[in-house]
Amino acid sequence: MAPRFDLVVKGGRVVDPAQQIDDLLDVGVRRGRVVELGPDLAPADASGTRIVDASGGLVVPGLVDIHAHVYSGVCPLTVPADEMSSQTGVTTIVSAGDAGANTIEGFRQLIVNASRTRVLAFLNISTIGLASFPVGESLELGLLDVDAAATAISRFPDVIVGLKVRQGGASVTGSNGLEPMRRALVVGRAVGLPVMVHITDCDAPIDELLAMLGTGDIVTHCFTGSAHSLRQNGRLTAAATDARARGVLFDVGHGAGSFDFDVADIAAKSDFWPDTISTDLHSISASKAKSLPDVMSKMLAIGMPLKAVIAAVTSKAARAIGRADRLGTLRPGVVADIAVLDLHHEQVQLSDTFGHTRSGQERLTARLTIRAGAVWGAPSHPGMGVAVLAE
Repeated sequence: MAPRFDLVVKGGRVVDPAQQIDDLLDVGVRRGRVVELGPDLAPADASGTRIVDASGGLVVPGLVDIHAHVYSGVCPLTVPADEMSSQTGVTTIVSAGDAGANTIEGFRQLIVNASRTRVLAFLNISTIGLASFPVGESLELGLLDVDAAATAISRFPDVIVGLKVRQGGASVTGSNGLEPMRRALVVGRAVGLPVMVHITDCDAPIDELLAMLGTGDIVTHCFTGSAHSLRQNGRLTAAATDARARGVLFDVGHGAGSFDFDVADIAAKSDFWPDTISTDLHSISASKAKSLPDVMSKMLAIGMPLKAVIAAVTSKAARAIGRADRLGTLRPGVVADIAVLDLHHEQVQLSDTFGHTRSGQERLTARLTIRAGAVWGAPSHPGMGVAVLAE
């Protein structure tokens, strides 16, 4: 007789914001999907069932990092998706603008199809994506091809979850101002997908940029300390709260130069927490935003509640990319993407990308990553990792 479960994640605190669950429960997995949540699911005869001891840990849906750069071999600033994900609890990565209409097919073949991580993409409005970095991809209006972007989206709807545009000042857009974003919004409105806009070093007033965005669009690098930021005269700009009221989303996108504790503190004083937390991981930023749990720890340090932090990398992240029906939850029936995290209660010193530091009392690390029901990342907590009773 076949065992009831292939895998049981046992004894952890299950936090699943999508189902409003926060309880000591086991998670039962069969054939790569979650089949049951409940107390003491492990059968008396566990033959054929793998038991993961999650005691003392947080058991959450596999983390969703909606802003990273993984088009290795084509774009110069990237990290390998699987190498980063397997050790950090991340099971879904969204490549933020690495590929444009002319390079998305290669992205699918070289990265999406070759990765164990689930890899999705925000399509760059520039046809060349970030392949030309550091030369700005939006310097030439001819590269901002609306028809080419729409065609690419129609060809790869399983991969493309939105559009990406960098409004990063003259070095990126030349004299084109906000025209790259305008064109991305034209495509987004036509196909019903959100636009993610990079605001670090933008040379347009932030109020003008935010006024153009609508429901579901995403402001990434929302806590940047560059000149045109959400901070105006030491306060949160009213345009940010107006944008949120319209349904605009705000994403951390930590990166190598886009996270300022001072701006985050100003937002925190207004309970203006980010909708999503992401790393903007690439070959330079990886030394500053070492992992998604690392960035989550920084949000804990400025006072963001733990459950809100978890929601920002699970249910809310999945909703932002239009995948709330299948990602960011442990609801029975979904693919069993699971992260076991450890919340360490200890003094920790954290740094941003603008030379500021903060002391925190808590730190999150990933103990284990489970992708589609298969244990992936090696345990980082000796004596509390994986106990294989039978395989």
